[in-house]
Amino acid sequence: MTINADWHKSHRMPKNPTLEQRIQWHLEHQKHCHCRPISGKLLEEMKKRKLV
Repeated sequence: MTINADWHKSHRMPKNPTLEQRIQWHLEHQKHCHCRPISGKLLEEMKKRKLV
């Protein structure tokens, strides 16, 4: 897995993000960086919404 450091520097996760913000951030993250997979409860919620 590789990290896109430039993307991470310019796309910080908001402080105390809502679930919607977390989902949107991770969807964009998947497009631009592959440093780690989405997992846990967030992945479960995204699957329920048919986003992944």
